[in-house]
Amino acid sequence: MNLQRVDPSLRNRWMETIHNDILTPLYFANVEEFAYSNENPFVPNEEKLNLLRLKDFAAFNYEKGELRDFMLHIFSDFIGLFHLDIKKLQRFIFAVSENYQNNPFHNYFHATSVTQMVFAIGEKAEKYERFLTPLDRLSLLLSSYGHDLNHPGVTNALMVNSRHPLAITYNDASVLENHHAATLINFLELSGCDIFSDFSLQDKNYLRRIIIPTILGTDMAKHKTVMSDYTNIFTIGYDKNNQDHRQSVMSMVLHSADVGNPCYKFELATVWSLRIIQEFNQQVMQEETRGLPVSEFLRIGNDIRKIKQNQMGFIDGFIYPLWKLLALHMQEAQEYVEAIELNRKLWEELENLDS
Repeated sequence: MNLQRVDPSLRNRWMETIHNDILTPLYFANVEEFAYSNENPFVPNEEKLNLLRLKDFAAFNYEKGELRDFMLHIFSDFIGLFHLDIKKLQRFIFAVSENYQNNPFHNYFHATSVTQMVFAIGEKAEKYERFLTPLDRLSLLLSSYGHDLNHPGVTNALMVNSRHPLAITYNDASVLENHHAATLINFLELSGCDIFSDFSLQDKNYLRRIIIPTILGTDMAKHKTVMSDYTNIFTIGYDKNNQDHRQSVMSMVLHSADVGNPCYKFELATVWSLRIIQEFNQQVMQEETRGLPVSEFLRIGNDIRKIKQNQMGFIDGFIYPLWKLLALHMQEAQEYVEAIELNRKLWEELENLDS
């Protein structure tokens, strides 16, 4: 069914029903009571913008309504720059927020955190002026906001092994990332959410060409490719006029932010770590229950020793090299690298307590 109007009270029941079937995004077209309009224009609150510029932004300390308002602030630069319809923008932000599922980790709080991190780095880096055009920056933030849209809380491996309809649709390749990108593009083209309705066809096509590969770059299977592409463009000399170069930077920034939980202060990073581990444990249980190949590397359980080893291994093998490379050419990210180094040290000290 193509649902245009949905009773919000039925949403969770519906999402549970379709969890093991095709993931059908829901669009809430009947919501019209937004705070801002042409008669009541949006004026950014500098205090909120300053909160969004902080490295340690705790998204789960806020209600979803507050997070949607923060998101409006993140996109505030573009309202005047690209003459975006304020009602459509609010409706789009709302629709996306209601189509993140209530997973322990891959939820709306994660989407907001990733978008905020991309925004905060950009604020330090003069809005990515050295690297991106304004339209690129808008595409990057949109990609961040929708990068896990309608995520079911499992990995691509489970989608493929269970022969999920999405795996068949996308030929087992970056199944979830393709779904997130396609869902985001669909929302941007829905009547009422089509914030680019006044854009030229050329600009619309350009946005699509940017958003899709940027989200596909969040697939961990493409981790090494994203890093090598980023290295190569700076080895030959970064050219802002080269779209491939700009694309590489956008992919690198979003991929880094997507796995950027270890960049937060330790107590905040630990909360996110426990959330993803909870999601991993749930997947292992689901695989066992359904008789699917079990992702043993996700079997962490509640053993504090395993949790610590998992976190240190993840930092050493993926996170630290990734962020160190990002900061090599985007020095504004160095603060995040230093936080990773400190968190790695704190995990190691906890590890030593067991000896």
